[in-house]
Amino acid sequence: MQFGWGLLYWLINFSQGVCSVLKRKALIIAVFCLFFSLISESHSHAKIVIDINSPFFEKIPILVQPPQVAPVTYENRQTAEKIVKTLVKDLMFEGFFEVYNAEQPPDDQKLDYRVSTDLIRNGQSITAILKLFDLSNQSMLVGRRYIASPSDVKKIGHRFANEIVLAITGRPGLTLSRIVFVSDNGSKREIYSASFDGSDIRQETSLHTIVMSPRYSPDGRYIAFTAFKTGRPCLYLKDTSNGKIRRISCFKGVNMSPAWHPSGKKLAVALSKGGSPDIYLIDLHGKVLRRLTRGPGINVSPSFSPDGRQIVFVSDRAGGPQLYLMDVATGKSRRLTYSGSYNTDPQWSPAGDRIVYVSRINGKFQIFTISPQGGDPVQLTFEGSNENPSWSPDGRQILFSSTRIRGDKHLFAMQANGQDQRLVVKYGRRDYFPFWGPNTFK
Repeated sequence: MQFGWGLLYWLINFSQGVCSVLKRKALIIAVFCLFFSLISESHSHAKIVIDINSPFFEKIPILVQPPQVAPVTYENRQTAEKIVKTLVKDLMFEGFFEVYNAEQPPDDQKLDYRVSTDLIRNGQSITAILKLFDLSNQSMLVGRRYIASPSDVKKIGHRFANEIVLAITGRPGLTLSRIVFVSDNGSKREIYSASFDGSDIRQETSLHTIVMSPRYSPDGRYIAFTAFKTGRPCLYLKDTSNGKIRRISCFKGVNMSPAWHPSGKKLAVALSKGGSPDIYLIDLHGKVLRRLTRGPGINVSPSFSPDGRQIVFVSDRAGGPQLYLMDVATGKSRRLTYSGSYNTDPQWSPAGDRIVYVSRINGKFQIFTISPQGGDPVQLTFEGSNENPSWSPDGRQILFSSTRIRGDKHLFAMQANGQDQRLVVKYGRRDYFPFWGPNTFK
């Protein structure tokens, strides 16, 4: 659902509507999973710089060996294979591995890395030992021992996949991240979260009203979002540690477009309490710390640079919605986009080198990226109408909503250069407003 300018004006008027109060029930799932490090031998290893945009980029060949179990039982074998299957799926999702197993060995037998898995059953718990080997010098790069319940085997796979990416590239991956989105099944519209790959879907709200623009905080503890619980668009905060939801901003007019400051202690939001929407800085209790824009026209959809010194936002001050950059300290702004007459929904990349946004092309919305210094934008999507782009925590992928399946919106992911576009979430009749959270969910 693109937050268009016509809808924005409707919201400004509708914000004076009636109030409805609804209950919320939280779901908390307790997980018991202890984490121990294995002692690994000391060695030097150069980290690999992953640049999928390079014409010379080749995927990293890695072999995931069949698991070894003790005692050898059908149940133990199934449990161990779930870990391996999760690990293989995670590495393939990362996008820069060529994953092999014993049943599909590489034709040329040229491998860079090898992963082994050992599982030992101890009563009601399991001990899983996973190791990553560098085949260039036959050294162990990383080893981990996990003691957990058999029901937590997918978490083991997610954790070690992240360890593999970190060991090889020097940067964490995305397999410990979650996404948050809005799903509409026709009778209700609520906020849901899911694991990075679309699995483990959980309902986050039960407000039975219009909800939009959910945003994880930088540490993953909070979800900021807009809801019409009182009859007009107000800002709310859900604490995922206890499930509690509280209202933080409900000024007259619209309260929307929450964007977290990198510190996680404040938000940039769009408020129309002074007339047309402008961008304000508020704390987590809704106290206005500073007004960042003062017109002209409509100013919404902020996103902070990784260092928090700049914001990119949307303004119609030149006639139609375009992207602008602002220096937060000085308040000085400059226009960023000149191509296209309708550019919205910007998100700054974690590395700070690109900004992803949506532009209307021939009546449909497509996703582009552009350098913060300006220049020519790069179009990434061409099929269907594509909106709500959000960067993965490692900056290598982009999550977005698309109508490419029979016109219904669902969630897709792609590499940062537009390659490997694939379906991630098809949960409700429509799924939209996705946001990719940090790589901190254990």
